[in-house]
Amino acid sequence: MRTGVCSTDFETGNAPPPADRLFGGIRAIGFECVQFAFSSVRESDFTPDGRLEIPERIRPEALDAAGRAAAREDLPVSAVNGTFNMTHPDREIRAEGIRRMAGLIEAAAALGAPVVTLCSGTRNRENLWAPSDENGTEAAWADMLDTVLRTVELAERQGITLAVESEAANVVDTPEKARRLMDEVGSARLKMILDCANLFHAGCARRERSAETIAHAFECFGDDVVLAHGKDIREGDGISFCGTGLGIVDFPLTARLLRARGFAGDMVLHGIYDPADMPRALAFWRACEARAD
Repeated sequence: MRTGVCSTDFETGNAPPPADRLFGGIRAIGFECVQFAFSSVRESDFTPDGRLEIPERIRPEALDAAGRAAAREDLPVSAVNGTFNMTHPDREIRAEGIRRMAGLIEAAAALGAPVVTLCSGTRNRENLWAPSDENGTEAAWADMLDTVLRTVELAERQGITLAVESEAANVVDTPEKARRLMDEVGSARLKMILDCANLFHAGCARRERSAETIAHAFECFGDDVVLAHGKDIREGDGISFCGTGLGIVDFPLTARLLRARGFAGDMVLHGIYDPADMPRALAFWRACEARAD
């Protein structure tokens, strides 16, 4: 499998770089592919607002710049971020997300990206990655499911695969709910992202629970994983993410289980947010992968 990085790990609060500088920097570190967000490049002139992480319109100059940079650096785009709050209590926000997704899916196809990533969403009005006490209600599930179904219709027309992941703060917050969503949607165009750090809820991030938690996720997801994320989580009572190999995620086990499943997708490192630490994270994962052979 190829090893890549999320372009959002380079979003450090400063103005985003031009596409050629972003892709050149990623290739210089040694990554082989990238999960790309349009917010990561200057040409998009777009800042996520906490509800919608998809530009209202994909600017042609942004699409062209990203495509040229990816080709020049021989850095394939494994996936494009298509995250918006699919469970937002405001119907109009959900509808706007679907509208924006149509253009984003077309852009992903133009970049040669086979996967667009999703966020199942939350009833939190301000932040699609923040929890809400209403996330466990059937009403929240119904709104999320309707949004996913409409988005899947768009993906089917373009031959793009959508991928969702379990997130402790979202409606889909367990492997079982992820399996339920895939079963209820019933489309080969909806698959899973395996992000082992996201499998731990508050109070559950314990090193001794890592192996069983990861193995259970593999049992639930089966062969439906199309993308893996290399984020890590610190041991503790809360949820505190960190760079690959600095927390409790059992990455050697993850590598072995991916290999045993015949996983044909890419491993995308995430949660590092420090280019200076990325060579270490990359070397760590490659060592785990080598031991899985």
